Amino acid sequence: MSWVDDTRAAWIAWMGGTTPPTDDQATRALELALSTVETWLDRPLELAERIQDDAPVHGVIRLRAWPVETLTTITVNGEALELTYVKLDKRTGRLVAPGCYYVSVTTTYTGGFDPMPADLELALWMVAAQLYPSTLSASGADMGQAVRRVTTPDVGTVEYATGTASEATADELLGGTVSPQVAGLLSRYRAESVVGGA
Repeated sequence: MSWVDDTRAAWIAWMGGTTPPTDDQATRALELALSTVETWLDRPLELAERIQDDAPVHGVIRLRAWPVETLTTITVNGEALELTYVKLDKRTGRLVAPGCYYVSVTTTYTGGFDPMPADLELALWMVAAQLYPSTLSASGADMGQAVRRVTTPDVGTVEYATGTASEATADELLGGTVSPQVAGLLSRYRAESVVGGA
C-alpha cells in the first residue's frame, strides 16, 4: 500500500467538520500534496526501489531517497562494482564508492520513508488541507487554475487543468500554501539539507 492509502482515513478524521472529505477527494488532495512537497523538497519520499544515475566528481554519491534500506547494485561504466568496498551512511544516503571519479555510475537501491516521520506526515496533511478546496470543483478557482498533476519521479512538472505545462516552480506553487510552520517542518527533509546533503 502507498502512503496515501495508509493515511487517508486518519487524514479524513483529522479534517473533521460536518462534511468530511470523501475518499476520492482525500485521495486527490493527499496525492497532490505528496507530489508537490516532493517537488519542493527536490527528492522522493516514499519507500521504494530506486535506480539513480550519477557522474560523481570525488567518489561521493548522494542517494536521493534516504534513509536507505538496502543497496542492491552499483555499476561503473556498465561494470558491477564489488559492494564490500563501498561505504554507505544509510541515514543520509551518502555513498562513498572508490574509483568513482568522473565516470557513469548507476545505483540500484531501496530507500525512502515507511512509515513517514510524524513531523513530515503532519506537514503533508497540512498541505493537503490547503489544497483540498481545489478538489471540490473542476475550475479550482481557489488556486487560479486547477492543478491536475504534479509528477516527481526525480522532480517533475506542474500541469494545470488546461492541459498545459507550467514553468512555475514548486516554491511558487507552494508559496500560497506553505505556512512558516509547514516550511519549518519540511526544511530538514530538503535534498540540500544538512541531514541529506545533495
